[in-house]
Order: sequence, then structure tokens, then C-alpha cells
Amino acid sequence: MGDDYRVLKLGGSLITDKRVPYSFREEVIRQIVKELKGFKVVLVHGGGSFGHYEASINDSFRTTRTALAMHDLNLRITRVLLSEGIKAFPLPGRCFSLDGIHEILENGFVPITYGDVLPNGEIISGDDLTLTLAKHFKVIALFAVDVDGVMVGGKVKDRINSLEGIVDLETGRYDVTGGIVGKIKKIFQYRVNSLIFNGKDPANVYKALRGEKVGTLVEAEG
Repeated sequence: MGDDYRVLKLGGSLITDKRVPYSFREEVIRQIVKELKGFKVVLVHGGGSFGHYEASINDSFRTTRTALAMHDLNLRITRVLLSEGIKAFPLPGRCFSLDGIHEILENGFVPITYGDVLPNGEIISGDDLTLTLAKHFKVIALFAVDVDGVMVGGKVKDRINSLEGIVDLETGRYDVTGGIVGKIKKIFQYRVNSLIFNGKDPANVYKALRGEKVGTLVEAEG
């Protein structure tokens, strides 16, 4: 697995309740964080009811509010990591670079980057960051979400190797980055094998980090 790094994204719908603005699921985060110990992890997180909510309101303060909301969410997650004994160092998505990630790793920290916004209002997707990192480290991208995998015909699909027949899952009210279908399209665009699984069960997180199959495997390399 390359340098034995794992690239794990904590989906916004997993770590927040996307139906309720600024709802933070601290206990979900804490249970996941406990499973990270012993692994070399690069973390990414989505915006959920923080960034997505603010980005969905189109006014002249949208960019500032979205940046502040994402900073707020990242601080909350980083504090949980710290309280569980994990040395994490945040890297805002607007400052993201692979050199920055390597600098954090070389200094003995767990990088945690996140979906963000640029001063021009352009949204930076956490999925893009995750796939960029997984491609760089030549590993499977791990997407922890709040459902068991990708639904096709009302059932969780074990494996996907094309976009044909994909049924969109219900997208949260404030989702501004395309939902599950948008995620899968990006996976194929980046040509990075990915695992989409339910992160509510911490055992799934541990299994995914160990390289075991849980949820839906999206086979995008060709």
C-alpha cells in the first residue's frame, strides 16, 4: 500500500446531521478516531451542515461564512483527535498542496484537510482532495459515509466498475457538491479505486483501514 498510508474521508453526512445547520456528531467522530490508532492516515472531511449550509445561501457574505463554518467544523474534529491522543495538524482546503501534506507527515503529525472555499467563491470539494491524495499515494480512497454503500435497484452494490445503472441516493438538503452520483463520477474521472462504506459502525472503519472489503468497492482503474 505505497508508504502504508491510508487516505480516509469522513463524509459530511456522517459527521453532521445535514438536515440541521451546525449539528456536530461528536460521538460518531470519537468512535472513528479510536479506530485510527496504529495506522498512518491522511484525513479529509466534508462540510455537512456547516459548509454546505452556508454555501447554499447565495448572498454577498457567502464566501466568508462558508470559510468560517468549515474552520469551525475542522477545529471541532481536530480537538477530538487531540483528546484521543492523535497528533493532528490541520491544512485548510484553500491552502492544500501535496508538499504541505508531506511536510505535516514528515513532522510526525496526522494531516487533516477539508472541503473549503476560495476567495473567488469557488467551492473546493473534499472528494477531489481525497482522490488527489489517494492517487498520489497509490492507495484505495476510503469514503466513510452514513449509508452502507452505493444503492442499485434498492440494494447495496458489492462492486461497481461502470456508471451504468447507478441510482442516486437521496441528497441532503444543503448538499452543494453532487451527492453520491457526483462522488462516483469523480472516482471514475480520477481513475482511483475507492471504497464507500458506512462509517457509523467503527468496526467498518477499522476493517477498511486494514484493507478489508466493506460496503461498495468502486473499481475505477483501467
